[in-house]
Amino acid sequence: MKDPAFAAHRAAASALFTLFSLLAIALGLAEPAPLAAAASASLAGLWIATRSGVRGALASFASPLAMLLDQVLLMTAIAATGGARSPYALLIPAGVALAWTLEGEAAARFHAALSVLAVGGLAIFGAVSPLDPASRFPLAAMALGAPALLAAMEAASRARRESGVAGESRPVSAPAEPSAPTAAMPRPGGLRQAEAEILHDLRSPLSVIRVYADLIAEGARRGQLPNGEHLANLKREIELAESLVEGAGRTTPARESSGAAEPAEPVPSTGAPPPQDAAPASADLVEILGSLATAYRLSRAGNRRIEFIAERPQLPVGAEPVALQRAFRNVIENAIKYTADGGEIRIRAGAAGPHAFVVVKDTGIGMSAEERSRAFDYAFRGSGAVASGKPGKGLGLALTKQILEANGGRISLSSEAGFGSEVTILLPFQRGSRG
Repeated sequence: MKDPAFAAHRAAASALFTLFSLLAIALGLAEPAPLAAAASASLAGLWIATRSGVRGALASFASPLAMLLDQVLLMTAIAATGGARSPYALLIPAGVALAWTLEGEAAARFHAALSVLAVGGLAIFGAVSPLDPASRFPLAAMALGAPALLAAMEAASRARRESGVAGESRPVSAPAEPSAPTAAMPRPGGLRQAEAEILHDLRSPLSVIRVYADLIAEGARRGQLPNGEHLANLKREIELAESLVEGAGRTTPARESSGAAEPAEPVPSTGAPPPQDAAPASADLVEILGSLATAYRLSRAGNRRIEFIAERPQLPVGAEPVALQRAFRNVIENAIKYTADGGEIRIRAGAAGPHAFVVVKDTGIGMSAEERSRAFDYAFRGSGAVASGKPGKGLGLALTKQILEANGGRISLSSEAGFGSEVTILLPFQRGSRG
């Protein structure tokens, strides 16, 4: 009895757990033996669960039992690698997203309920103490992360069903909406795109995590010690994923004005400037863009050439680092996605008066004049993007514009159909600095 959705869920869950285990071993978060045993048990469970005879004998119990095994192994790894602060905690909401995507809403609900019980078990059996002030918030985040993500996904799904039209299914040839400044276009349906935005932002760091974990695993098979740069980059990607999950959890819908249009959802807190009483945020564009260029060469470039040119050794700007990573990833990923093999993506950063600039130029499919005028509209995709068959929801540039403007920046686009695109970003220098 073959069930492709069940098999895909098992393979994805086991692969993700194994990658995190390799990372934990490489970083020395716990003794290697128990983590290696847990990863081996996960792989063995994958092999057993996907045997036709076993799947047929267990019938409808196969999926719940497999998810129960996932939780047992995950909580064991969490207890061994720092408790509530373990990087394995990221796999709790990730498991809900996998269950929803591959096996449906009922499986996601079961996984979320099981996660809450499993985290409660950690506290009951003393692996994590809820009485420890330092563990209270991380423990609460672990317990509520899966139900919160599930609630957001259910709300988004319910809104789509009620509207009858998903954002990306809107025809490209549809009449333009009433003219208004692009940045002030309200997002359709309030929370309708909540699930899409969360997954959109998480997809990039998770794919890079997989690449670095594969590199570390390959080196281990050859008897080599983990590369220090790979470990540092891997740690940064995990921290980014954690920040995105925390920021998404703090995002709340805003009121829609009956007068001037306002965005229906604010930028997550990672994209907004800090409170006045907090230290001003700062980031170095050269460091961020250099690491991103390296990561994309390893993970997604294929036969495309990615070149990064910095006109200065440092370009410190007054913006939130995680927010900038989100914005730059959206722009660079668009350039890679819509540039054919053999093409080129060139990233250049420098200074222009009181601003630092970043220019991302590609040799991709480009846009027509009409499409350029709507490029920053929420959930808009040009005819070339749709015809390419590349997956997407038209969120990247709209979210990027919102993030940059929340940090005092600006973005513009120059493009011609068939001749590539050029995105220009301006950001104010950190106060007292000109790079």
